[in-house]
Amino acid sequence: MLFIVLIIALTTRSLTVGGLNENESRLKGDCDAYSPLSHLRLPRDTSGFVKPEEPPKYFGIDIDGTLLAKNKEVWERNIEAFAETRRRGYIPFLCTGRAQGSSLNLIGGKTVMEKISYRGYPGVYKNGAVIFAEDGKVLSMHIFPKEFLKILYNFLVANELIANILFYDEEELFSLVEDNKVLKKMTSGKSTIPKIFKFEDMLKKNILMLKYQGFELNVPEFKEGIDYIEKVDVNGTHDLSPSGVTKASGIQELMEHYGLSTKDCGFIGDGYNDVEAMELCEYSFAVANAPDEVKRHAKFVLDKTCDQAAVAEALELMYGPFTVTSDLANVHQMVQL
Repeated sequence: MLFIVLIIALTTRSLTVGGLNENESRLKGDCDAYSPLSHLRLPRDTSGFVKPEEPPKYFGIDIDGTLLAKNKEVWERNIEAFAETRRRGYIPFLCTGRAQGSSLNLIGGKTVMEKISYRGYPGVYKNGAVIFAEDGKVLSMHIFPKEFLKILYNFLVANELIANILFYDEEELFSLVEDNKVLKKMTSGKSTIPKIFKFEDMLKKNILMLKYQGFELNVPEFKEGIDYIEKVDVNGTHDLSPSGVTKASGIQELMEHYGLSTKDCGFIGDGYNDVEAMELCEYSFAVANAPDEVKRHAKFVLDKTCDQAAVAEALELMYGPFTVTSDLANVHQMVQL
């Protein structure tokens, strides 16, 4: 009888590694398709972290929920850690779902860029759809095929959903109507004003990301993972990227451009659009405020949140330790949170 009980216990444990059963591990946006066994690996905390003898030359940093901090002292520490990492010869870079221009404005614009000697290059933007080299040149840009957009538009019109979607190119966003429902769900909606375009004019743009809410994308001609990549944002909206485009694909393209492997790049993030990059990079970190489903994909989980200088902690583990210098004391006042 004891033998039977032990077998049942071990079988149950094998199906609930990390407290998640197989059904729970396939939540929307969890991206198990990227690595079927990823839910079996438990991430490690940093208590036993050993600094590598040769830290990765590059280090990708997510913005929202990761780099940004509301607290002045925390923000100063993150920015100084970024600057000090560069002074030591390594290259931290932004890896975000945002556009390059809005990303730099968000972290403080020209004032911060000068202090940290970084102008947004290199960088991975729009969830991997736009990749910049260190000299500011666009390495690649991945856009939706016109036929995809036409089929999607017909679906939206047929179901009266044209007010439930936004279209993005490299720097701007567009809506088909004045009263867009997606903006009301976005945390930054109050400062985001889309341009109103007719669909025919939209087709002339390089549309590389879509954001929608309030419906299921049940288009018979489309198959997720083949025709598009879908992620669920923290605000409940859905982000669509062209087929095969993720932050991980952007990092991989960037590393290949420099003749390096993905072992030469670290990463830190918090969201569902970060999981492929966490899987890809040998040294990847999830901040403490990341959802548990996201943390499972990181190699290490920090004990600090974005509002406790998690980015500084990760960079110090890899390249530090650092100290905050006085010339960054007023940087936080420039940040548009």
